[in-house]
Amino acid sequence: MSYQVLARKWRPQTFEAVVGQDAITRTLKNALVSGRIAHAYLFAGPRGIGKTTTARLLAKALLCPERSGPEACGTCTVCVEAQAGTLVDIVEIDAASNRKIDDVRAIRENVKYAPARGRYKVYIIDEVHQLTADSFDALLKTLEEPPAHVIFILATTDPRELPPTILSRVQRFDFRPIAPDMLVKSLERILRDEKIPFEAAVLPVVVRAAEGSLRDALSLLDTAIAYGGGQLEAATVAQLLGATAPEAVRAFCEALIGHDTPAALEAVDHAAREGEDLGAFVRDAIELLRRVLVLKAAPSAQLAELTATEANALRKLGETASVDEILYVLKSFVDTDALMRESPHPRVELEMAAVKATRRPVPQALDDVLRRIDEAQARLAQAPVTGAAPVQENLLAPVETRPSSRPAAPTTTAAVSTPRPAPPPPTSAASHASPPPPAATPGTPPASDLVTVWQRVVDEVMAKKPMLGSVLAQARPVEVRDGDLVIAVSGNHFHREMLGDRANRDLVQAAARRQIASVERVVVAEDDAAAGGVRDHPAVRAIVAELEGEVVAVRRRPPEGEGQ
Repeated sequence: MSYQVLARKWRPQTFEAVVGQDAITRTLKNALVSGRIAHAYLFAGPRGIGKTTTARLLAKALLCPERSGPEACGTCTVCVEAQAGTLVDIVEIDAASNRKIDDVRAIRENVKYAPARGRYKVYIIDEVHQLTADSFDALLKTLEEPPAHVIFILATTDPRELPPTILSRVQRFDFRPIAPDMLVKSLERILRDEKIPFEAAVLPVVVRAAEGSLRDALSLLDTAIAYGGGQLEAATVAQLLGATAPEAVRAFCEALIGHDTPAALEAVDHAAREGEDLGAFVRDAIELLRRVLVLKAAPSAQLAELTATEANALRKLGETASVDEILYVLKSFVDTDALMRESPHPRVELEMAAVKATRRPVPQALDDVLRRIDEAQARLAQAPVTGAAPVQENLLAPVETRPSSRPAAPTTTAAVSTPRPAPPPPTSAASHASPPPPAATPGTPPASDLVTVWQRVVDEVMAKKPMLGSVLAQARPVEVRDGDLVIAVSGNHFHREMLGDRANRDLVQAAARRQIASVERVVVAEDDAAAGGVRDHPAVRAIVAELEGEVVAVRRRPPEGEGQ
């Protein structure tokens, strides 16, 4: 007798033998027992997961004259012919090669004839989404109201291609990819029954390549058995499938977690030299890191796909790193997987990710950063008020106060885009002195009231255009001179661009005229000198460097007691 491939030899002959589709087989068995048989079914799902097999089992059960429960007897003439594929009352049609309207018209003509042997005539139309639009239209009426002795079973891998009119006339069952642990158990049982020696590490490699399809897994096993001369070894199967051996993936992940850059790059180079699929290599690493993360974050967790020995080994692998570190590495390689699919240089993307992962920064607690900021604030508060201020390059590192020849910080404050605002540098009493105000013109408010009047201008603009008002809030009035209200802007280029817009400028000038009678125009002046002094101050530079922030605006600090 000629050799029969595993996928055909081990095709399920009962509903109980169907793997991974318990909800569907239970529904069909209950329908067979109760007699609630629909006139049309749709079996949808990926390839190789049991759609056509389940359709044949349903057809055989419907036609079996000796059936007493949900399962066909399997021994009568009808069952034997159905199993051999010679039963005339089960008509299998491949819609990929019989997709024209004439093929569907032939079905419409044949459904009128009574079954030859059984109680029903069952039409199994595989890959039904391949039918043309005209063919669907021709099938529609027959599918909705077939003769009482006809049952349609449609199978497809792409139900989205079916018209809604067809979907509304069938009872739909969605088949799911088979879970990895179920596939492993099925393959173990088949290999033991076939008396084929195998290594346990072979099955996960085959299951990952099968992607949830039992038929694909059995076909791969057939190939691997022939390649290994009747034996299944992890190294040879991985070489056959172009995958990476589990030991190599584990060594790569150990290098990533252990900050071993040379070992990680060597693993990538070895995979590339052996002609392995780098994309599959990364996905295998992601899966292993995922398991390490789960077992690290939840030590009592039990993963169905792992034995107790494998789980303990992965727990040991994650002992040298924190949960945050493992999460960092895993996230990096998930992003790298997406980048490699689109990059013309996938190996470069992988090597960069390996270097980044092994040279990752050690996590630093936020409380520690905030504590050092508080210490810096305390040191600034204790600095001398007059004379020279102590200078240090790193403000957040301990340093002894010592005399310095550098001048004190200017009387301005810097707004830094960080979680905490920077503390104001100490100022001297002399710096509070202001130059004598210019002579006031008729209708011009005194210098002491100019800030108050300017605030009313800001409030008026804020009510009409909030974004522009928020920019004006960052400016300060300088003086009113010859009908010009001079305001100083110290901020980023966005502020100056907003105030340079003609419509915005007209709106500001109109508000200023209503508040100050002598104002005809609003003139924007740069405040770069004060801003540059603050940005270059060692205290500001240290805070910006430590917190990776940015100086977005510089405003003068009001005199002591003002606004209280």
